[in-house]
Amino acid sequence: MSFSPNLFLSNLAAKGGPAKPSRFQVVIPIPSLVGKRVTASTASKLLDITNTFAEGVGGLVNKVLSNSKDDDAITTSVEATRFLALQCETTELPGKAFTTTDAKIYGPTFKVPNQVSYSDISLTFICTNEFNERKLFDVWMEAIMSPVTNNFRFPKSKDGGGNYLTQMQVIQYDDFVKQIYAVDLIDAFPIGITSQPVSWGDDGVHKLTVQFSYQKYRTIYDGKYDEAQIISSLAGSAFANITRDTQRGITNALGGITSKIPLLNGRLGL
Repeated sequence: MSFSPNLFLSNLAAKGGPAKPSRFQVVIPIPSLVGKRVTASTASKLLDITNTFAEGVGGLVNKVLSNSKDDDAITTSVEATRFLALQCETTELPGKAFTTTDAKIYGPTFKVPNQVSYSDISLTFICTNEFNERKLFDVWMEAIMSPVTNNFRFPKSKDGGGNYLTQMQVIQYDDFVKQIYAVDLIDAFPIGITSQPVSWGDDGVHKLTVQFSYQKYRTIYDGKYDEAQIISSLAGSAFANITRDTQRGITNALGGITSKIPLLNGRLGL
């Protein structure tokens, strides 16, 4: 059958259109061992205001925790998790592959699967002027290997102060904030932080890329609308409008006061 553009477009339209890689979200619950050393920053507190009336990322964290068998290992605070979700610019839906071995019963050899391997994933974050992203992952890496003793901590050691593993989630949405695919990354932890070049000739934005490894991932196929994200988006837009109107009102008020200062000075003989 020859290619028909109309049939191709109608086939896409019948399935809701093409999926877009920009419609995603990453949820990274902070492990207890890391959370004990990380405090809520001014930026994360400000971001928390925009989601006052929404479950937002906090609800997703609770959903991830509800699927985890080691709830005690992950903090219930969502400030840092929400902050990372908003700052994550790029990531990937992970892949997996079977390793094979040669088998022979009679005749030519043939391959059979004998093990599954999961590929590491990378996440890139836009850095703010507080550099909280780099600081948080530096602390996380130090929780894995002590910079004093250079010893690696046991992942789930209760005596060591907690667990440095987490259960990440990468979610793919459609254009209408419907979750169409998601993966739970079980026992995830950072294994590398890329270098960040600095230069007088570069006036761009700092970005931080972190590589994560994990034991395995679980696929979530059920599609559902994320009401929390819809409300969060609307609340965020409303907050932005309120902030803009407030700033405009303050500017106008200050402008009015400034314009009256010369007149006041003249009346006072200054």
